[in-house]
Amino acid sequence: MGLREEQKKATRERVVRAAQDLFEEVGYEATTIRMIAERAGVSVGSVFTTFESKVDIFNHILFEKFETLFQELDRISPYLKGSTLDRVASLMSLAYGVECKQLNLMLSHLAASHGWPERIEAESVKRHARLLGLFKACLAKGVSDGELREDVDLDLFVDMLFAVYLRNYRKAYYERLGPEQLSALTERQLALLFSGVVTNAPARVAA
Repeated sequence: MGLREEQKKATRERVVRAAQDLFEEVGYEATTIRMIAERAGVSVGSVFTTFESKVDIFNHILFEKFETLFQELDRISPYLKGSTLDRVASLMSLAYGVECKQLNLMLSHLAASHGWPERIEAESVKRHARLLGLFKACLAKGVSDGELREDVDLDLFVDMLFAVYLRNYRKAYYERLGPEQLSALTERQLALLFSGVVTNAPARVAA
């Protein structure tokens, strides 16, 4: 790597650190590119040589955080025990345990997602597809085991689970819910959703 590339990388890292601090301190909307530049100790022009826009900086920060989280969920998913509801609740609880430590940043992400460019939305959809895939795998196993009805619309049900998952971040913030309280609330919500798709027959035990 040449000197110019090293300088650009160092500037990018300073911009990212400064932006993350500001997003957590004052929120995404209140943060400006000039504030990021001043906090990073670089010019406004230097910010734009490393990122196209504020939302690109934000998306970069979230990508790194979500990547770490999803890698952990991928790792532990095969070892989850209990019913389909239990396994889905465990995935959500693990995610909440991580994200509630940076709740302001998560809420800023939800706020920024309304109206951001289509290319950013496409990246976000692709990123979240990993979590939705884990939900769907849990549901598919529930159907295979005879625990859930065979006529369940898995894609629609996954969308409903994701809506619950995202909505609860707002409840956590405005109702001051900690991870354990949020997990308890989620289990009640999931129990209501799953009550419409479980079978009356006992689940089949895999050979």
